[in-house]
Amino acid sequence: MNFNQFKEKYQKFEVEEFPNKVTYSPLVSVLVQTYNHENYIRECLDSILYQKTDFDFEILLGEDYSTDTTREICKDYAEKNPENIRLFLHHPDNKIIINGVSTGNFNAFYNFYKAQGKYIAFCEGDDRWRDPFKLQKHINSFKTNFRLVMNYHSYITVDHNSNLFQTYQMKLQPIGNISGTQLLEGKFHPLLSTTCFKKVFNEIPLEMTQVMNVDTFLISLLGNFGDAIYLKNIFPSAYRIHKGGMWSLKEKKQKYLSKILTFTKLEEFYLSQGNKRLSQFYRDKKANTFKMAAVFYFLNLNFFQFIQNVWNYIKTKFFNLKFL
Repeated sequence: MNFNQFKEKYQKFEVEEFPNKVTYSPLVSVLVQTYNHENYIRECLDSILYQKTDFDFEILLGEDYSTDTTREICKDYAEKNPENIRLFLHHPDNKIIINGVSTGNFNAFYNFYKAQGKYIAFCEGDDRWRDPFKLQKHINSFKTNFRLVMNYHSYITVDHNSNLFQTYQMKLQPIGNISGTQLLEGKFHPLLSTTCFKKVFNEIPLEMTQVMNVDTFLISLLGNFGDAIYLKNIFPSAYRIHKGGMWSLKEKKQKYLSKILTFTKLEEFYLSQGNKRLSQFYRDKKANTFKMAAVFYFLNLNFFQFIQNVWNYIKTKFFNLKFL
């Protein structure tokens, strides 16, 4: 799906682009999506603007119609840094709804389509980089390994007051090299804000716009173009998360629904590409997610959802039926 097709399908109101003087030939595009981040967006943008590089880079800042002062802060930064920041002011009617949830997908994909760089990096509006040479180190790595499509580094988790604390997410971050096959199959899943990757495609599969776990889909796509390596010489970035306890029942349900939808769309995409092996691989992952969901609902005495997920597991595992 090209940019015009994307806008035709999802854009109801024209996106306003704030005036800028960004060069037309940056090497790296840094994509920043922000919504209600008034307490964090300054730190985020400063950490990118302070990057020391021997190449030009641009910041594509997508402001998703915040209800706090985030939009005003973004305008102020764009006005003061016209050579670096391209600010896009979004309308709420353009938001893409998935599983009944309003997402920031339109904002993120719009940034991707508008990116001019040969390489893409991400930083969410409530996160921040902690290494002023991060971008330079990413690019230096690509110069010495032409098989790479992506590289990444480690991160720390911080709370709303920027206090460090340990989370299970940190343990999921891989700390080693990842082959193209492993990327394709999602065997390892680096946090997207720690990655930098080659912009090896300009069009986005329709299926990718229909999932909440966009990063899972993206990493699988990148596996078609090369390998990934871990860069231990980049100082860990700060990933902000609100300190809390276990997932609530509602959040767990949404988590399973999101995974099932993502695996369904990956299954459909690879089947459309004639890759039956990967299509079956993601069908099996979907079946396994139904099984895990069934166990969860059984333990929480939700027997209707338990039976429904058991039935979906059986259909997915043993029959070639389409359903969700």
